[in-house]
Amino acid sequence: MSTINLKFVKNRMVMGVSELRKELHDFINHADERFLKMVYAMSKEYEEPEIVGYTLDGSPITRQHLVKRIKAASEGVKSGDFLAQEDVEKEVENW
Repeated sequence: MSTINLKFVKNRMVMGVSELRKELHDFINHADERFLKMVYAMSKEYEEPEIVGYTLDGSPITRQHLVKRIKAASEGVKSGDFLAQEDVEKEVENW
């Protein structure tokens, strides 16, 4: 998973979190309705977990949950906890 680092610059100085908050508060206090709706929509998307799929019963799977499942499956394979294709075929015959 890649990480994105952003530097916000004002007057050639890197802004810290408190400066960013102040600037954004000032900007929002003077923004028009269109901009406010865009910021609101973006913030709602940010706080909701990203759904990347669904289980067979229709429950959503978030990216975070999917990564955990993949890591667990990978560890299971590394430790030998899996069925070979031949074993799966034998089980299917008994269904």
